[in-house]
Amino acid sequence: MKKLSMRKAYNEMAEIVSEVFIQNHRLIPEGMDNIDDYLYFVAMKEGVDVDVLVDASNELFHRIGVLPADRRLELNEELEYCSVHQNEHSGKCFVLFNHPFVMGRDDCGETVRIFGETQRKAIAEEESGDGEDESEGTGDYEEFMRLLADGIKSGAIRSKSGEGYFVLKGEYYDAIAAGRKTTEYRDITSRNLSMSIGIKTVKLQRGYGHPGQPPAQMRFEVKSVTFMDSDDRECDPYNIPSGFIATTIAIHLGKRIG
Repeated sequence: MKKLSMRKAYNEMAEIVSEVFIQNHRLIPEGMDNIDDYLYFVAMKEGVDVDVLVDASNELFHRIGVLPADRRLELNEELEYCSVHQNEHSGKCFVLFNHPFVMGRDDCGETVRIFGETQRKAIAEEESGDGEDESEGTGDYEEFMRLLADGIKSGAIRSKSGEGYFVLKGEYYDAIAAGRKTTEYRDITSRNLSMSIGIKTVKLQRGYGHPGQPPAQMRFEVKSVTFMDSDDRECDPYNIPSGFIATTIAIHLGKRIG
């Protein structure tokens, strides 16, 4: 099977999440994002009806084919490609699932189960004090930056369309619309890089809307895209200085065009 583009895969899943959660079950997600190339995370607002969320999640999983039709997933149950979870401390809920494209493949990044196992191992190592020392961590970050820089320079890491697309919380969207905020910040993930490196324009969306009311959108020209480190220093992604450890993508907005 031909490899599915990350952007097309994400847009497909976001559309189905919107239909199932918002239209069918009146649930408004706090946000959806990639954890890995084809692994998605939907965070729910506090106070969500957990029973309704579990029903909606099962409908989603059945709809996209990551859960057999005769199987029902319960709260905090983790399968290979899907899970719905409530944090025992905060009470917040989130839904994890893979695009069905990854099922049975080993070349598409992490699955829900692998991600969960990795997270539990990291927490256990942190609690036991068996994690990597600072020098080892620094070496890993430097290697990551080297690979990132090589990918950007070669053109392997960049937007294929020239336009980015991001869903924002209402307060951030409104601040940009009013001109109070002129830069959109994003964590460095595979999807965010593919939506920011090399873009000339960006489409911003205000949340996921409400039943019968599609979300507001606007488009901007992009002045520049830079990387930022933990000290808020910036650099050109195509010219990353030696020793620079990027933590954030900064998308500097130009003129509004739509």
